[in-house]
Amino acid sequence: MTDSPTYSHLLSPLKIGNVTVRNRLMQTAHAKGFHAGNGLTNDRDIYYQAERAKGGIGLIVTGARHTHPHSTGPGRTLARGNREEIIERDREMCRAVQAHGGRIVAQLIHFGPQGRSGALDDYRVLWAPSTMKSPAYNEWAKEMTKAEMDEVSEHFSLTARYSKEAGFDGVELHYSHGYLHQQFLSFVYNKRTDEYGGSLENIVRFPIETLQRVRDEVGPDFMVGIRVSMDECTVDGMHADQAIEMTRLMVRTGLVDYVSATAGTYAAHADQIPPGDYPENWLVKDGARMRQAIREEADIPMFIVGHIVDPKEADDLVAHGAADMVAMTRTQIADPEFANKLRDGREDEINHCIRCNQACIARLMVGNAISCVVNPAAGRERRFGAHTLTPAASPAHWLVIGGGPAGMKAALVLRQRGHRVTLVEAGERLGGQLNLAARLPRREKFGFLPRDLERQLRKAGVDIQLNTRLDADQVAAFGADGVIVATGSRPLKTGFTSTRPAVDRVPGMDQDNVLSVVEVLENPDAVGRRVVLFDEDGGRYALGTAEFLLDRGHQVHLVSRFNALSPNLALTLDLPVNYRHVFEKGLEYTINSWVRSVDGQRAQLFNLFTDRDSQTLEADHFVIAAGHAAENTLYQSLQGRVSTLHCIGDALLPRPLQDVIYEGMLAGREMLDDPDRFIEQGELESFDHDWRETLGTQAQ
Repeated sequence: MTDSPTYSHLLSPLKIGNVTVRNRLMQTAHAKGFHAGNGLTNDRDIYYQAERAKGGIGLIVTGARHTHPHSTGPGRTLARGNREEIIERDREMCRAVQAHGGRIVAQLIHFGPQGRSGALDDYRVLWAPSTMKSPAYNEWAKEMTKAEMDEVSEHFSLTARYSKEAGFDGVELHYSHGYLHQQFLSFVYNKRTDEYGGSLENIVRFPIETLQRVRDEVGPDFMVGIRVSMDECTVDGMHADQAIEMTRLMVRTGLVDYVSATAGTYAAHADQIPPGDYPENWLVKDGARMRQAIREEADIPMFIVGHIVDPKEADDLVAHGAADMVAMTRTQIADPEFANKLRDGREDEINHCIRCNQACIARLMVGNAISCVVNPAAGRERRFGAHTLTPAASPAHWLVIGGGPAGMKAALVLRQRGHRVTLVEAGERLGGQLNLAARLPRREKFGFLPRDLERQLRKAGVDIQLNTRLDADQVAAFGADGVIVATGSRPLKTGFTSTRPAVDRVPGMDQDNVLSVVEVLENPDAVGRRVVLFDEDGGRYALGTAEFLLDRGHQVHLVSRFNALSPNLALTLDLPVNYRHVFEKGLEYTINSWVRSVDGQRAQLFNLFTDRDSQTLEADHFVIAAGHAAENTLYQSLQGRVSTLHCIGDALLPRPLQDVIYEGMLAGREMLDDPDRFIEQGELESFDHDWRETLGTQAQ
C-alpha cells in the first residue's frame, strides 16, 4: 500500500544531532522489569525493542540504566549501564533495532533518594542534594559532598562511553521525575547553601557539570539529550515557567541535542504515568511554550508526552510546531505495529491502549516484568511475538461460545492462524462486562478493547452470531472440530469476604434491595437515593460504582474490608485522582469493617479486628462488590460430547482482565493442552543471538 498522507507530519523524518530518525513517533524510557538477574541486557529486552522497531517506530529510548553503585532503584529489575559486561549485550540490542530501521538511545540515571537502601544484596546509602526523606520509600538520604557529585558525573560519562561503544545512537540524561539530578533542579528538595543551591543559576550547575563530562567523553558527533520535568505537580513545587527557564540555561550551553519534556515526581507519581482519568494532551500547552523557549536558545528538537492517544492530534502537534516528536509509549506497548499501521492506512487493525495501567505499571509495582492487557505478547515477544504466530497445521472449524474479551481474543487468533471460526454471543453486542466497565466515570477507553477486537474479527472473516444462545444439544449437533466455551461469570451476592471465610452467606443478602454492581450499571434508575456499598474488591469495580452513583445524585456510604479506601488503585496509579473525585462529590466511607447482617433497610456493621458490632447504616439499596462465580453450566454439560473442548476466561475462573485475554491468546494458538505452555522463571532473560534468525536483519 502507498503511504497514507493523513499523517504526513507525524511520519516525516527528523534530524537529531547527526542522526536522522525515520518518523516523529517515539517510545520514551519506561521501566520494564526485565533485568531481575544480573542487571545486563538480555533476550527479553532485545525481542521487546526489536518488535517495535519492526513495527515502524522512529525512536526508542531504553528503560533507565543505573550509572553508579549508589543508584539502587526500587529493586533489582533495571539494567546496570555502568557495568562493562553490558556492552556486548547492548550491541546485540542496538543491532536488532537498527536492522529494522529504528534508532535507539540509552537513558542514564541516578535514582538518588528514590532508591531503596536494601534493594540489592547489600545495603547502600542513598544520596540526595540535601538531607531529606524520600517520597518514594520514606527513607532518609544524605546530602552529597562535592567529591560525590564529581564521582556521579564521572560515572555518567563512563556509562555514556559504554553506550557509544555498544552502538547506541545516543544517550539521554534523566533529569526528571524526582531522581537525583531533578532534585538538584528543585527548590522543594534542594536546600543547599553552597554554589549548587539557592538560585536558578546554582541549581542547574550540577546537571550542567554532568552534561559537560558526558559530552567530553562521547564527543560532539554523538547524540546527547536530556529529559526534564515541566511541572513537579506538587503544592508549591516547580511549574512550567520555572522549568522553562532552567531548561533554557541547560540548552544555552550548547551541550544538548534534544529535550524530552515530561512531568511529575515521586510525590506525584501518577503524573509520570497518567491513568485514563487524565485529560488527553494535558501537557501540550506548556510543552509548546517550552519548545518555543528552547528554539530561542538553540536549533534543537523537543519531544512531548502527556496522554497523547489520537494520531491525528499528534500529527497536528508536529504540524503546528508544538513539538518535534511525539511520545506514544503505552500506545506502542499495546500495538508494536502502530506506526506501520498508520503508514499503511490500516487503522482498523490497531489495538488501542485502554490506559488502565493494570498489566504494565501494576505488574511492575509488585516486582514483575511488564506486559499489556490488550497485548499479552508484550514482554513475552520471544515466545509470542509476531514472528511466532504460525499457520495451523490442519485448518479446522472452531465454535467459540461467548463474545467477551477471552472469547473474542481466542476467535481472532484462531482465524489469524487459518481456521474457520464461528463466534456465538447470547447478547446483542460483543464485549461482555467490558461494556459495563466503560460506563464507569473516566473509564470510557475500556470501550476501545471490544471495539478493536470486533473490527478485527469482522475484517478477518469470523462468522459472528449475536442474540444466539446454544444449549449442549445444539452445540453437539453443530459439528465443530473444536469448541471453546467462554460464557463468562455472574456476580456474587452472598456477602462473602475472605476476612471471614467461615461465613458463606451474610444474613439478608437475598433481599430484593440488595444489588450487584452489574445490576446497578445495567439499570441505575432502579436504585434508591440512599446506597450502602460493600467493597470486597479494593479497586475501581467498587469505587467507580460509588462515583457512578454519586454522579447521579445518590448518597453513598462505602464499607470496605480493607484498611484503606480502594488500596489496589495504588498499583495502577489512579488512587490520587479517584480520591479527589469521590471526596469532592461527598463519598462517606468506613474501612476495616464488614456487614454482619442486612435486615430491611438496615445493615449492621462490625469491626474486623475486634469482631464487635459497630455502626448501623440505613439505606434504600445495598450494593455488593464481592466477586463473581464462573458461568460454566454449558461447559459441564458438554463433557464427553465434543472431541475437543476448552473452557476459558471467567467461565473457567473469574480473574483480572489481563489473565483472561492471555488465556484467549493461548486458546487461539491451541496451546491450552501444551505441556510447554508455561514460561519458566528466567526463561525469557537468557542471552544468545537467536534474534538474527527469528526476527531477520532487513530494515523495513
